[in-house]
Amino acid sequence: MRIMIINEISFHDSKVLKVIENPDEQTLDFFIDFPTDWENNIFEHKILRFKDVTFYSIEEIPFRGLPTILNVINLGQITKDFSTSSHEWIIIRNKIKIETIAGNRIIEFSDCKFI
Repeated sequence: MRIMIINEISFHDSKVLKVIENPDEQTLDFFIDFPTDWENNIFEHKILRFKDVTFYSIEEIPFRGLPTILNVINLGQITKDFSTSSHEWIIIRNKIKIETIAGNRIIEFSDCKFI
């Protein structure tokens, strides 16, 4: 499981343009305007892709405009038990909290890529 992207890149001041869920592939794509040159106010469109997503929650106030990311916090790994009486299925996921100017978003996933 890779979470290095979250720990190594600052997403501060990135604007969330849209979020798209692909249930067939269990991915969640955050389309963001990512600051590549703060001094000259230059941003590039990037995708932060979360794979094998098992949980996504938005707790934000009603807000006009694009939410700006303030911080991304690594909440560590969690173990989830989806077992039934006939099948044992336990998974490990990374958990992060994305703090925005409008509130928080929580994501549980196995891997992420910055595209």
